[in-house]
Amino acid sequence: MLNLVLFMLMFFTLVGCSESSTPAEAPTSTGSVVVAKQPDGSGLYPPVLAENTEVRLILWVAAEKRQCMAVGPTECLQIRHNPNEDWQLLYGDILGFDYQPGQVYQIEVSEISIPEPPADAPDRQWVLRQIISSHAE
Repeated sequence: MLNLVLFMLMFFTLVGCSESSTPAEAPTSTGSVVVAKQPDGSGLYPPVLAENTEVRLILWVAAEKRQCMAVGPTECLQIRHNPNEDWQLLYGDILGFDYQPGQVYQIEVSEISIPEPPADAPDRQWVLRQIISSHAE
């Protein structure tokens, strides 16, 4: 009887530890949007989208960062959606954007929705598509 109990215990332990056929980071489909459920090694959600779900935005990025408070004190990019608007602080990053102080940028980004983000994480991520213009200020 003890052998049977030990065998069952080992069996269920091994079955529970085996790899599933779908890795945790495999993209899943929800309607017409294909999303990645887990962040990659850098902590960012990889942009995996169906063609018709992409939201493109034009942004202006200021020549200097400003002090802001995220998890702790840090510097944030200043952005705006229209050249006539006031600058707003961006508390995250733009994936693929290599900001250089002293340059004002007009950029095009893709906005990626993140399904079920952690409570302390953003629900969207911006990915650089192109730098439309930049000039020194």
